[in-house]
Amino acid sequence: MKSSKREVTVLKQICKLIPGHLVEKLAKRHGVNKQSRTYSPWSHVISLFYTQLSHALSLNDVCDALNTPYRA
Repeated sequence: MKSSKREVTVLKQICKLIPGHLVEKLAKRHGVNKQSRTYSPWSHVISLFYTQLSHALSLNDVCDALNTPYRA
């Protein structure tokens, strides 16, 4: 089945419920943004939501599904 750009996923619907400034504000308050290396606080939150929604069993499941290489 061909994917369309108008397809609305559950993950996208959840993302729309989060105010845009909230994640960045909390990251600055708790100093997370200074500790992150390659991922932004927003992408970290989204990947955690994805992990829960997909019932991923391991980090490999998440990396394979999101097509991101894992570097230890």
